[in-house]
Amino acid sequence: MIGLSGVQRFISEARTTADLANASDIVARLARVAMDEFTADELVIPSQLGESPPNRIVALTPAGTGAQRARAAARAVHDRWEEWVRQLFGRPVEVPGFPEVFWSVAGPEAGDYLQQWEEAHVALAARKRLRGFDAPEYSGGRPCSLAPRWIAEAEPPKGIPAHQRGAQLSAAGWVKRLWHTDTRLFRSALGTDEFFSGPTGFPSTSSVASVPYRKAVLERLADPQVNDAVRRLRSAARAVMGSERFRALEAPIAALRWETGDRLAMWTARGAGWWVYPEVWQVRSLRREYAVAGHMFDEKQVDGGRKAATDLLKALGEEGPTPYYAVLASDLDNMGTFLSAEGMSVERHRQISRRLVDIARVQRAIIEELSGVAVYAGGDDLLAFLPARTALEAAERCRAAIPAEGVPTASTAVLFAHAYSSLRHTVERARSLLETAKSVRNKNALATGFVTRSGTSFHTVIPWSVGGAEGPGSLLRMFVPGRGGEGATRLSPRLVADLEREQRALTELARRSSTVKAYRAEVTRLVLRHGGSQADADALIAWGDNHYVDRDAVSALLDAARVAVFLRGEIR
Repeated sequence: MIGLSGVQRFISEARTTADLANASDIVARLARVAMDEFTADELVIPSQLGESPPNRIVALTPAGTGAQRARAAARAVHDRWEEWVRQLFGRPVEVPGFPEVFWSVAGPEAGDYLQQWEEAHVALAARKRLRGFDAPEYSGGRPCSLAPRWIAEAEPPKGIPAHQRGAQLSAAGWVKRLWHTDTRLFRSALGTDEFFSGPTGFPSTSSVASVPYRKAVLERLADPQVNDAVRRLRSAARAVMGSERFRALEAPIAALRWETGDRLAMWTARGAGWWVYPEVWQVRSLRREYAVAGHMFDEKQVDGGRKAATDLLKALGEEGPTPYYAVLASDLDNMGTFLSAEGMSVERHRQISRRLVDIARVQRAIIEELSGVAVYAGGDDLLAFLPARTALEAAERCRAAIPAEGVPTASTAVLFAHAYSSLRHTVERARSLLETAKSVRNKNALATGFVTRSGTSFHTVIPWSVGGAEGPGSLLRMFVPGRGGEGATRLSPRLVADLEREQRALTELARRSSTVKAYRAEVTRLVLRHGGSQADADALIAWGDNHYVDRDAVSALLDAARVAVFLRGEIR
């Protein structure tokens, strides 16, 4: 068994979505280096050389060769990483503690295959706990702005864009930041025989949040008013950004399509993600971001950009883009225990590995279909960004892509966050929310929450089995206008205020068996009073009657209502 440690930490040490995606790709390529040290016949997980490599690789080698082969794989990973750093800086640069490669070997003396598996698994876990503290020495330098555990390089790599030269980044930080934009890195990673398509970025949080709005813009780009507003918006953005940064387009989102050769449509799909928000056009914040490396912009261009964004809103005649997007995180439950279960064999593990690859392929397709982008999808875990409108549907469909038999159940977290919030904190909150879902009795749960730009946050957790055939996500949509059929009345957000006011009294009624009927009747009365139906009342009460979470019924019901009201305002 060979494992790459510290992966989640390395990935989450990010300022932008590009940092996040680049780190994930770096780790995947390092795992591929380790995997390539083994033949197709030797590999167990992953079961084939062409598969996307997980962070843990399992192989069967001839008796007596395991330690030698594992050391060779670990050395190959370190050599490849050092090659990338050397290619970027033109000299060796030490990155203490990265990459961390752990391995364990269990020989035939351990017993049959499953006994070998268990011994190697336990040994690898013990080795990870016995860490080698390869700490960096600070000698007057500044810490890296992405990962303060490393020192920032005194000089950035040569030949990078002027606006990036002031970044205080370590060698690892520079590799991560430049991974998909610097040809030295990408050609070194791919090898000379593979095609390099040129610099491309990962969609920003604003770009993900504004996908539904920009899709509507692209559909009506032939409209003279829409076309004129977009042209003026692009012109103002170019003037503010400067030609160097204006040329750096984001990676395309599969849901946004345009005619080949239509440069205005291409910019709308790959460059306008942030600029379509009228509130973005503020002189102070734009000067801080773009008036660097000698570039100055005309403040009148900021006014022109704000007017163009506002005119675009008027021309479309619909609600503006929401500033909220969603982070979807999912993880199979008790995967380690499942793989160690009685009856497992080499072929069974290989079958599971192939099944996980199939699940990952389906989940990536679902994310793309629903206007999102996946940071990684391995079948057993998933991290993706989606527009607020499609996030719950994506969570439901990705969970449905997991077979009922053959692999464990999955717990899921959906966190709605403001596009201007700290990305690192948002990803950490999403992971924390996933841990909350996995803490539910028997796991197999959905945790849904939101965090506003000001930091206000609430979340709710419920097993996937609640909510009938449609699942628990359908309960959270009870406040969204238009759901449930044409002309359907939906619950008013004022219900939350009434529930908060009556929380103490409702709690007293709910905790006694003799008054629980009165509690249900009172919740039903409030729901009907605020435009809901009996079905809405039953759904809200079911959310409160959640014996899987250590919360009282009224608190669980109220948190679910708060999240549902938030979605009412942001799903558009």
